[in-house]
Amino acid sequence: MPRKPLQKRSIATLEKLLDAAGELLAEVGVERVSTNLVAARAGVTPPTLYHYFDDKYALLTALGMRLMEAQNALVPLEPGQGEDTIAKSLLDHVELTRQSPGGPWVMRMLRAVPQLAEVRLASHRTLAEALVQRALALEPRQDRASLERRARLAVDLGYAAIELVFDEPELDSREIMQDAARAIRALLA
Repeated sequence: MPRKPLQKRSIATLEKLLDAAGELLAEVGVERVSTNLVAARAGVTPPTLYHYFDDKYALLTALGMRLMEAQNALVPLEPGQGEDTIAKSLLDHVELTRQSPGGPWVMRMLRAVPQLAEVRLASHRTLAEALVQRALALEPRQDRASLERRARLAVDLGYAAIELVFDEPELDSREIMQDAARAIRALLA
């Protein structure tokens, strides 16, 4: 976990390090990304990087957490979302991921690297719990275990649809998201 900076300059340095890590992840892959490469790309010294992160995996964890938090913030939690709203949210996720330095590679990294999988899983659990809380607020007598299972499946389905857009760019992303939205709506209904 990164040390949380408070000063604007420190926050800017942290963001520069994360952006550099994302760019390098896309260019050289997770195996070849190193703290020295990231520091050089960000224009800081290695000791500066180590002020924020203990090692490469702490840096990559923070990079993954930044993307997951930004993606989760796009999820509409209001009750009764229609398929079009869900599909638009999923397309917004795709655009956010595209705009994030190394975004698609960050998603792949969170699935492929065992040391980083918990970032994705924790994010998905948090979002699923928010969906469960929303559903229970509307109808408290629902079966919580069933809600948890369906919410977790809905979150993973959305994530898989976003990954599919990046893994198979020749497929129509709007159609993928409309299909995913239909399934997510059915799970959450």
